[in-house]
Amino acid sequence: MHILAKSTAKPGLWLESTLIPSPKPNEVLIKISKTAICGTDVHIFHWNEWAQQTIPIPMHIGHEFVGTIVEKGTLVSDHIQIG
Repeated sequence: MHILAKSTAKPGLWLESTLIPSPKPNEVLIKISKTAICGTDVHIFHWNEWAQQTIPIPMHIGHEFVGTIVEKGTLVSDHIQIG
């Protein structure tokens, strides 16, 4: 899968490839269909003072998305369904 990553402590973001993760017991795996950029992503891209003090390197960015649950961990409630 492709990810936007903050790989080094300098301005910019990089498109990288990585393996699709397996969900941990209390997580779900979501196939993303739409995504957006938010203010936090802009701070990370510019690598301003706030980002330098807050963001661990390396990290995959992005938390504004919509998708479908395709897998769930063993501890995820039965109220949450695949699909």
